[in-house]
Amino acid sequence: MDIESHYQKIISDLELGSRALVRFSQKEIEELTELFEKTVLEDNTEILEKVLCLVDHNAVDYSPWEGIILKALNKNIPPRLMIFALNCARKHIIQSRFKKGHRLQPDFLQTLKKLLFNSSPEVVEWTLRTIEECGNQGVFFLQDFAKIKPPPWKWFNPHQRSIREIITMLERRWSRFEKL
Repeated sequence: MDIESHYQKIISDLELGSRALVRFSQKEIEELTELFEKTVLEDNTEILEKVLCLVDHNAVDYSPWEGIILKALNKNIPPRLMIFALNCARKHIIQSRFKKGHRLQPDFLQTLKKLLFNSSPEVVEWTLRTIEECGNQGVFFLQDFAKIKPPPWKWFNPHQRSIREIITMLERRWSRFEKL
């Protein structure tokens, strides 16, 4: 599989305003799965970025990638790649499980909980966006929101402001669960 050409095609399609979804053949999916697992284990961030881009732009969710995505989320990778991995998790873990009527696994929820306390405000923001996709299972994180809610003097940072807004929205949505 020629990763570079697929990656460049996706990037050019995105620049043109397209959704840039790719339908990989079964053989390409198998090769991509092998490469994905290998790059996560080797910590090769340059190739990992391209692989995550391909995984994120796969036209359909693919649940066998759940374990590899979880490994990537538990690695110490740069914030940019962590955000890509969170986007892959939204599609290939959350949407895939919900389509089948399955609940999210506790290890995935624990990983998201750990990412809520990441030093990068951008990673925290995207973790909250991922938690929003978790539906009612996201109430699991409600007690942690008070610990990460940024104080007013940090609201000048757009990511900190977004964190505050998303937390406020989720707290309002789930306030009825606190009363039970």
